[in-house]
Amino acid sequence: MAKYKKRKDGRYATTINLGNKQYTIYGKTSQEVDKKKRQKIIDYENGLILHSKSVLFKDYKMVWFENKMPTISAKSIASYNSILKNHFTSIDYMKVTDIRKSHIQSLINELIDQPNTANKTYMTLNQIMENAIDDEIINRNPCRRIVLPKIQKKEKRILSDEEFYLTEVADFNDREKMFVLMSKYCGLRPEETRALTKDDFFINENSGYVRINKTVVYVSNQAIFQDFTKNNTSIRDIPLFANILPFVRYYLSSIQTNKLFTNLSSKKDEYLSCQSYKWLVKKIKDKIRMKAWELNIEFKEDGFTPYTFRHTYATLLYYSGVRLKEAEYYMGHADSKMLTQVYIHLDKTSLRENSSLEKFVKNKLELNRKNFAEKLLSNE
Repeated sequence: MAKYKKRKDGRYATTINLGNKQYTIYGKTSQEVDKKKRQKIIDYENGLILHSKSVLFKDYKMVWFENKMPTISAKSIASYNSILKNHFTSIDYMKVTDIRKSHIQSLINELIDQPNTANKTYMTLNQIMENAIDDEIINRNPCRRIVLPKIQKKEKRILSDEEFYLTEVADFNDREKMFVLMSKYCGLRPEETRALTKDDFFINENSGYVRINKTVVYVSNQAIFQDFTKNNTSIRDIPLFANILPFVRYYLSSIQTNKLFTNLSSKKDEYLSCQSYKWLVKKIKDKIRMKAWELNIEFKEDGFTPYTFRHTYATLLYYSGVRLKEAEYYMGHADSKMLTQVYIHLDKTSLRENSSLEKFVKNKLELNRKNFAEKLLSNE
């Protein structure tokens, strides 16, 4: 039988760790402590502790997180972990049943100067509370009708015609050029490009495609390989344009590793580290800037990121006559919201500058002028 130290108040006590929480067990005798300890373990294994009306938010949120982790990416895990750790201190020691709308609104108001964080914090809390309803801990979600700070939407930056040309003639080395081609002519996300291997390319004499089915993300500056993409619709085969095929063939044959983008240090067979990736992007940007200066062409550096190439690819799909549903596949979108916005914007631009309509009106005016001229001559 376990022996426990007697406290000054005459009771015996011990601690027990269950999940992420430490519980203290009290009893008048060692036997009572043992009995309560065994019952606590049984209650925990049956989920009674966490499903009780007295469960604290700090305990429930971690159980929710542990259940969610197997279904999300490493990057999402890090993001959720940061939110759970840093933004719920004001309600952590409250019972889930005691949390009210006013508590949540106050929590969100503290983040009013950080709209992105505020919205992520709210979405996380809303998921937790919905889960608490399913577990029959609460009857109503207190997150409803919370006022959130508005997120300033960033315009999707694309390459101008001049910048598009600059990326063709800039003095990139082979690795930089391959990264630009995969981003600009295949529309890959940076995490998809970083994960490419030779085995992903299927090329014959006149055509080819690249298969996208994995990613490399960064968590705390560490490269994490994931054998999956952002979502199920991101798994796709992207055709390679004829203009880039020769270089793609050359690059695949010239590198010594199966991975396309590796560190230049002694660890040459490892995926790009976060620092190496940032350096690669910096060199690409620097070389575009230098070529712009050399050719006296404007290069707007504000808002320029690797996603600028991906957004430009979306416009290439539009102007190539690719239908929205097909474009969704090539872009690897779970939903068409972003791409629909791009297509609608370009549709409006096309309508404002409708050359076929302009040509029709011009021809009609010319025909009318000619007909009236002939009519006037016949009247004479």
